[in-house]
Amino acid sequence: MQFSQRISSTKKLLRHIDTTFDVVVRPIPESGVEVVYITSIVDLTRVEERLLGPLLQRPLTRRQRLDRWAYETLQLGQVQVTRDVQQAVIKLMDGYAIVCSEKGYVMVNVQGLQRRTPEEPAAEMSIRGPRDGFTESLDTNVSLIRTRLRDARVVMRTFEFGERTKTKVLLIYLKDLANTAIVDEVVRRLESIRVDGLLDSGGLEQWIEDTPWSPYPQIQSTERPDKTVSALLEGRVALLVDGSSFALLAPSVMVSFFQTSDDYSQRWTSGTAIRLIRIFALLLSIFSPSLYIAFTMYNPELLPVNIMIQLAATREGIPLPIVFEAAFMEFMVELVREAGNRMPQQMGQSFTVVGGLVLGDIAVQAGIVSPMMVVVVGLTALGAFAIPNYEAAFVTRMVRFPMLMATSVFGVVGLLWFTLLLFAHLCCLKSFGVPYLTPFAQVAYADWLDSLLKAPTRLSILRPATYWSPGGWRRRRWYRIRSQR
Repeated sequence: MQFSQRISSTKKLLRHIDTTFDVVVRPIPESGVEVVYITSIVDLTRVEERLLGPLLQRPLTRRQRLDRWAYETLQLGQVQVTRDVQQAVIKLMDGYAIVCSEKGYVMVNVQGLQRRTPEEPAAEMSIRGPRDGFTESLDTNVSLIRTRLRDARVVMRTFEFGERTKTKVLLIYLKDLANTAIVDEVVRRLESIRVDGLLDSGGLEQWIEDTPWSPYPQIQSTERPDKTVSALLEGRVALLVDGSSFALLAPSVMVSFFQTSDDYSQRWTSGTAIRLIRIFALLLSIFSPSLYIAFTMYNPELLPVNIMIQLAATREGIPLPIVFEAAFMEFMVELVREAGNRMPQQMGQSFTVVGGLVLGDIAVQAGIVSPMMVVVVGLTALGAFAIPNYEAAFVTRMVRFPMLMATSVFGVVGLLWFTLLLFAHLCCLKSFGVPYLTPFAQVAYADWLDSLLKAPTRLSILRPATYWSPGGWRRRRWYRIRSQR
């Protein structure tokens, strides 16, 4: 009777899964139980030495309680007992071994999936900052945060998304620093997600952002643990997705996409100069082609005569109108950039540089484009490269094309109108209720010391009011002890 009940509990478990080649059912007659595990996602050494060995030595009797017997027999850190077969199936797919008995299921953590070790982030390189970055393992990413943030007030809430993938998502914040309204809003949006599968943090970002139709990113992504810890110390929240090496930081404002770890590793003069260079690069990348078209097609009188004569001389013999010339060169630059990104890493960098030089030289020699247009497009590309955040740089590159069209039709007036519409759109954007142009959109003068400029560290003694109501931050002078951004 006991044997038949035990078999029925195992059959009940196997009824919910497909018994593929890597699903193993190991009977333990001495203990009166059966062990079910998936060989491709468990550590077989732990299964044999820490699980099967103790089960053979200490059988389960009818009078023993299942939970007490499991805790005394299995010398493992994570041992759970349940009678719910659905919970046992979920744990089985998560790398657990399931001990099936007539009294229920014992779930033992024997995960053994190989993960890569932390390496320097490829998308966010630093000169003086730490060289370790997030990996695809959620446990590894949590350990990188805890080694930097040894605070008992760290809150980590676990969510599960995907009816089929069962992807784990971790919400992290500091209990005494995070705005409770923002935390509640993040939780509400996470709980409203209904999807078959979640494979990356980029998909989660699109589910919870405020304005999905906006081209501008409203949630910051990063591979750097030090940047994540710095965001937590500012009162923001972080989201880690199992299987993704990027963390999501919310709320995020526009100036946060132009700040790097190196800004806080250098003196305030160097940090301020670098930030101003990035702002200049942003303006150069957006406005260079449009200004060139506006001055040469509609308002040449705004340029000195010598410069205008030189520009006219460089365009002699060019068959394409200047608008199509600019659009062609911009498209070729984006094509070369995308081709370099998709090629193997050893070839991609050299291909991007050589391809750009060769195409530009051939286009000038063939008389398709003017040399000045090559210079303008080159300055535009350099300005986009100077923007530290990939998503912000990509949006900047894409905004150039509609601005180019507006300028080609209406001249300087079209350029001004498009700029005003773009600025109005940025003014309307919010990230979890925080205006996108904060601290300039709100009365938060203290935060100006760490926005476009980087003030000396001794002057930055207050935590930012950007992510909290101004009154709440004025009552207590909390010193800003932050890691590298």
